Amino acid sequence: MSFLYKECARILELVVAGRGSVKSLCLSTKNKAKTKVYAIVFNTLQNYRTLKIIAEEAQLESTALVYVHLYELLYRGGLKTGGPLKVKLMKMLPVLKELKEKHNKSTTFKRLPLYVRINTLLAEDPTRVIKQLQTQFPDSKFTGDPHINFLLKFPPTTNFSKCRLYRNGQIIIQDKASCMSATALAPPRDAHVIDACSAPGNKTLHVGALLENTGSVFAVERDSKRFNKLKNNIKKHGAKNITPVCEDFLKTLPSDPKYSKVTHILVDPSCSGSGMVTENLVNDFKSKNVKRVSELAALQKSLLTHALAFPQVQRVVYSTCSVYNEENECVVKEMLDEHGGEWKLARVIPSWKRRGDTGVFPEAEMCVRCSPEDETNGFFLACFVRKEKEKDKDFLAGVKLQSIFSVRHLAMRYHVKQHYKYPYKYVKLY
Repeated sequence: MSFLYKECARILELVVAGRGSVKSLCLSTKNKAKTKVYAIVFNTLQNYRTLKIIAEEAQLESTALVYVHLYELLYRGGLKTGGPLKVKLMKMLPVLKELKEKHNKSTTFKRLPLYVRINTLLAEDPTRVIKQLQTQFPDSKFTGDPHINFLLKFPPTTNFSKCRLYRNGQIIIQDKASCMSATALAPPRDAHVIDACSAPGNKTLHVGALLENTGSVFAVERDSKRFNKLKNNIKKHGAKNITPVCEDFLKTLPSDPKYSKVTHILVDPSCSGSGMVTENLVNDFKSKNVKRVSELAALQKSLLTHALAFPQVQRVVYSTCSVYNEENECVVKEMLDEHGGEWKLARVIPSWKRRGDTGVFPEAEMCVRCSPEDETNGFFLACFVRKEKEKDKDFLAGVKLQSIFSVRHLAMRYHVKQHYKYPYKYVKLY
């Protein structure tokens, strides 16, 4: 178990140094207990401020390994390891508990709600899923989300590990902000779509669900390990219209015949992860890694430029879980400066109030930003649409008509009204 704590401490140090996100670092760990590593690192970060103060007042070394041990001892009820550090902490246990009680309430970060998306690829009747969730979680006052279809908001402490609907893939735990990418992309039935940076695949599955298992989604992922996880996710969640492609998106050819019908592309590239709540928890103790952010921005621009080069594409959504302008509005502005003659921004999810930073450029108001203040992780989204030409009018009219029929098809398929009422709130189903 000491090896587990050391690995958790190593990852914690990297996160605090701004050298990666919790999720990406835990996925790449060689430790077989990836789930345990993620849980310990995530929860240590949840209580990072408290643990740091406790360590300082107890005159302990302010190291990642100490924080991990303190979390396990004070929040998990014990240490599953030996060694001199454990002996020292156990001798100080009464003092450490007093310090926890003193500082815990004032320094603990407010946890975000737990969002669950009904997976309509498998759940043919969403109303039945809601009723089953009501039965299994009678004391959980979950509500429907007003912005994202089929999304439910649960208290952060809700445990789905034993929920049959979660285990069989009928519901997916997915942050609200993450659901906005596919919602903004809004592909009509039978559309051909590319998800340029697909793994682990939640956004890809959301796109497949919006297509109702019609059309074709090319899920591109260059990392072989993440690609295997992507394939497993696709299989588990019943997506029949998603084709996983183990390839670097930058090496895909826009002229490749298999991509000749692609009209929609989602670009959600690697980013600093600075918008994730677990990253925000340590922002007070680290500075922005300017070099890394600059390198990421260069990669993001390359991926977005490549997406705009596909000849038939009409709509491209660019999103990050970063709060830095350099990865968000600055990238979008540069794309418009270079490709503004052919592309423009669309104002997506119009009911969402928090928009882009107009201090970077006025049109950023068309973009979407999310913040923990909105009960989501930090997020950014921009939607590029190709400027209409005379020869494209018939095509675009067809897409709009197809979208209308898609909504009608949903109503016939689920045999439900536009809203389903249950004790807590209305849930908008489509």
